[in-house]
Amino acid sequence: MTTAMSHAPRRPRSRTPRTAHRLLLLCLCALAAFLAAVPQARAATDAPATARAAYLADRLRENPVHITDQLPRALPRSTAPDFARLAERTGVPTYVIALPGQSLYASRELLTAVHDRLGRDGLYVLLDESMVVAAAAHGVRVPAEHAATVVRYELPYDAGPLLSFERFVEVVTQGPEEAAARAQAARERYADAEPADLYIGPSDRRNQSLLTGVVLTGVPLSILFLVPYVRRRRHGPPPTNRKKGRTAHPASGPARPLWRRLALPAVALATAVAIAVTAPLVFDQTRSSAAATPSPADLSARVERVAAALVRDPVYQDPESPRTLDSAQLSRLRDRIDRFAKSEGGGPVFVTLVPHMPEDESTGIEELFAAAVHAELDEDGVYVVADPLSGYIDVFNHGLRLDSYDLLSDLPDSISYGTDEAGRAEDHLLGERLDALMTYLDKSPRTEEPTTSGKPLPAPSPAEEHALPPLFATDFWPGLMAGALAALLLRGVVAWTWTAVAKVRRRLG
Repeated sequence: MTTAMSHAPRRPRSRTPRTAHRLLLLCLCALAAFLAAVPQARAATDAPATARAAYLADRLRENPVHITDQLPRALPRSTAPDFARLAERTGVPTYVIALPGQSLYASRELLTAVHDRLGRDGLYVLLDESMVVAAAAHGVRVPAEHAATVVRYELPYDAGPLLSFERFVEVVTQGPEEAAARAQAARERYADAEPADLYIGPSDRRNQSLLTGVVLTGVPLSILFLVPYVRRRRHGPPPTNRKKGRTAHPASGPARPLWRRLALPAVALATAVAIAVTAPLVFDQTRSSAAATPSPADLSARVERVAAALVRDPVYQDPESPRTLDSAQLSRLRDRIDRFAKSEGGGPVFVTLVPHMPEDESTGIEELFAAAVHAELDEDGVYVVADPLSGYIDVFNHGLRLDSYDLLSDLPDSISYGTDEAGRAEDHLLGERLDALMTYLDKSPRTEEPTTSGKPLPAPSPAEEHALPPLFATDFWPGLMAGALAALLLRGVVAWTWTAVAKVRRRLG
């Protein structure tokens, strides 16, 4: 029996409850790890955007209107109170952010991220150097989208951010139905043609000056030339002395009164005076832009901010712009900068990743910005200017034993402008290109004496930058000569035409 039992087939061994519990626990742990990894990966991906939104949210906690210091020539920070007064008219908590040019899609995402970080309901509005770019209502009922549409269609590009925000607030306060109707009307009216510009440029002012000069001399001289000519032709030639065959002397007839002889010159002079007085009233533009004149503090704010940060860290990433260097790239770049500073003939390297636009304090000229930061920081070194928006890299040497001309003009295009791949990348591959730049600096030949990139020409005065030249200037003086010539030409054309018509009439008569 024992033998039979030993050879009997065995039943499959069942799993004990303890084993099943272990397997279930293992699956749950794996699932939890997977679900936890997804947000972490997303957070790592969105870390640059989160940092930017967090910075802007902190600024809005300090003040609900944040005007960037990077657009002083178009939007000075000193105009923030004007935006604050307009924002109070909306009737809801309103948060205004003004930053250098943004795309519409990125702007909407940024507003949502800022709201999430700030944690306050209200109307969020984003402006750039020209107009309202995007708006979003969180927890409040206002026609933000319709107001933004009205601004986009009704106002020309040169209206300026302040007028743009004023129009935006005007539509917001109208209510949802009125705002929707106005937005639809604006789309239909300006679907194919943009509204006329509000301002003229210097070339338009020169044309106005030329036209004023032509009219100022052309019309009075035409009166002096044509009226006597027409009068003589209508009354025929003066009487002649038949015996001697000569024209009778005017003194032989009754002399004209003095007032009649002075009437025509007086009319011509009065016409000239009227034109001179009226022209400035017709061409009354004095500025070529809606931008307010920035104060010295507006113009120096960004340079001071960047220089103060470079004292603590040789790499400065603009917190208002998209981040282009991650933590690993930053660490490697700082390490390479430190090694270059300790190398033979090397020295400090300062890297600034800030946008450069015509509306900034340096009018978008990177050399001017680098020179201003060097003067503010008061420390010699290589100043690297990298633009996170365009992706361009410029290098300027101030006081190190390096060939400044080589760094300024002979830097490889793959570093300065990037490859096609860099142009397609959101970060412009600035991390890799700055690493290649440090390699280029390491291999650059040293000079016997320190050199510098030179002193750039100063930026134009902001007070004069948008001021139009006087009407009676520039092409006004050539216009005076052209007007006199035009009057003489008109006199000749009238005389030829009159003679030709008279000949035709005699032949036909």
